[in-house]
Amino acid sequence: MNLTLPLELGVAGFLIAAFAVFVIGLAKSSIPAAATMPVGLFALVIPAKLSVGAILPLLILGDIMALLFFRKAGRWDIVVKILPSVFVGMVIGYFLLAWSTSREVAYLIGGILIFTAIYEIRKRIRNEKLNEIQKNNIKQRSKLTAQLMGVLVGIMTMTANSAGPIFSLYLLQLQLPMQTFVGTNSWLFFIINVSKLPFNANLGIITSETLLLALILAPFVILGALLGQKIMTLINQRAFEYSALISTLIAGLLLFIPR
Repeated sequence: MNLTLPLELGVAGFLIAAFAVFVIGLAKSSIPAAATMPVGLFALVIPAKLSVGAILPLLILGDIMALLFFRKAGRWDIVVKILPSVFVGMVIGYFLLAWSTSREVAYLIGGILIFTAIYEIRKRIRNEKLNEIQKNNIKQRSKLTAQLMGVLVGIMTMTANSAGPIFSLYLLQLQLPMQTFVGTNSWLFFIINVSKLPFNANLGIITSETLLLALILAPFVILGALLGQKIMTLINQRAFEYSALISTLIAGLLLFIPR
């Protein structure tokens, strides 16, 4: 019996989907920004809009796995500050998803990600040293950009499940330790992804077929998350930050690939 028949997946499509969600689990527990890349891969084997709803329960499972490892390290003050604007962005994204294919939005956000990632990588390569005044300026600027980042996170999480790199860029500005970074990211996206369930169900992109596929693929998310947690014990802060930036750059490029 072919369990993937409800979503018209053959063997090759199922293997691609399984690999994609394995990487989602891995990324959620190690380099959160990298979770966007397999989301795009998943959309290659399932119709674009349907893939948004099909992968959502698996993203939630990935968030839960990450919280099992890093929930105590999360910064709730950061989550509380950005969450209201995220919900505003989710409402905007809901209407964009209902009225269009959201390609224009993906191109805009992709451009922002690419530009910002390149800027941050270039700054680190040049080994810029920040004094205390500059650090304080960054913290003040982060207060001003938190709400804008929140709106962008909300729009992209509703239209393409691609908000991770945007929030990662914001967290990198705050210079958080690795486990605090992952824990904060996990709390925010667990709340966001659970909040998206009724929106996606109302749009008709969460169905009994997509839930069946999620159930079949769930073990691959768990395996990926276990491996991701091991990776976190092996890398240092510098490698973590560069991995997050490179993943963000790749994610931005992937947003320009038609789905």
